[in-house]
Amino acid sequence: MSTSSNSIDSISVLASAIFKRVDTNSDGKLDGTEFQSFLQNLIGDLGDGTQGLGSQASAAARTLSAEPRTYQPMIGFDYTKLNDLSHATPKYVFARATQNVNLAWDRASRSGGLQQIVDVVKQNGYPDAKVTGKDSIDFGDGNGDIDVLTSDGQWWWGPKN
Repeated sequence: MSTSSNSIDSISVLASAIFKRVDTNSDGKLDGTEFQSFLQNLIGDLGDGTQGLGSQASAAARTLSAEPRTYQPMIGFDYTKLNDLSHATPKYVFARATQNVNLAWDRASRSGGLQQIVDVVKQNGYPDAKVTGKDSIDFGDGNGDIDVLTSDGQWWWGPKN
């Protein structure tokens, strides 16, 4: 069986276009959340009435449940509270957001990504949160600015008041 170079090129172009669409944060990598979103959309688009993948994948999706996310330990944050989603204080919503948003480990990248962190925080109970500096966030809860980034780029929780 031979494959023409045109069909290979077409597949390559298609794969590239799909990857660009699925890579929502444009970092050139797919994280678990991006892949899960892609897969859920694919299964939803195929639906139960489609032969093959759609019906089987939809049935599997209904019978299997995903493991809940486990957040990694962070200095200054209680591991049990971090992994208890009902513990929704600004400190722990922020800590989870730092792990839900894919940012490089350097201070400049993390400082530049504070708005992404705030966007996640807003979606999780603090709609008035805002970036107030290169290393601070006001969660809109009446406690003012919180210093959230050390000089060497580590996440932390340091009330300024």
